[in-house]
Amino acid sequence: MTNSDLIQIILMGLLVIVTGIYAWRTFTISKASKKQADASVKMAEEMREQRRPIVVQKVVPAKSVPYKLAAEDITKSISSDYFEIHNEGYGPAIELEILLLDKEKRQLGKQRETFFPKVSESPLEFHPNGLTNHVNSTCYLLCRYRGVISSDEAQQWYETWLPFVPVKSQRGDRIIIQPKELKFSETHKKESY
Repeated sequence: MTNSDLIQIILMGLLVIVTGIYAWRTFTISKASKKQADASVKMAEEMREQRRPIVVQKVVPAKSVPYKLAAEDITKSISSDYFEIHNEGYGPAIELEILLLDKEKRQLGKQRETFFPKVSESPLEFHPNGLTNHVNSTCYLLCRYRGVISSDEAQQWYETWLPFVPVKSQRGDRIIIQPKELKFSETHKKESY
């Protein structure tokens, strides 16, 4: 073995060591970059959730609720003939659709709002019509909307469902609303009603 062969072997060994160090550094840097990218994505998702609108339907208490009713009985006897729609989130709702559906989820009424501001603004009123044919059966008030900050290319829709039962008042002169439990959902598919 000559001196030039020995120098080539030493240089080859140094090249292998330098390549190994470079590969190790690249691996650790890319691992740290991935962690940082994941943290950025998580932070963006949390910010989007904080700016999310939350549209809630409420039944307005009827004027016929007795004045000295116990607190636990008020929720049992709440009834009215219209709804108030509130945005209790921290961002505006856009493309808000308020749909009145019968028990088979066929559309009975509809109202649209292009822009519905956040909680500090006044509520929308929704007066349902055509409930006389649906007395004592479950109906639904569906609010479907999007947030200003979208999470991805597929448009995410938020939905709040308020099932309720229309009943005749004690005097029989009007239809009043008895609400059930409000439900929230998210979807990428906008159903037709």
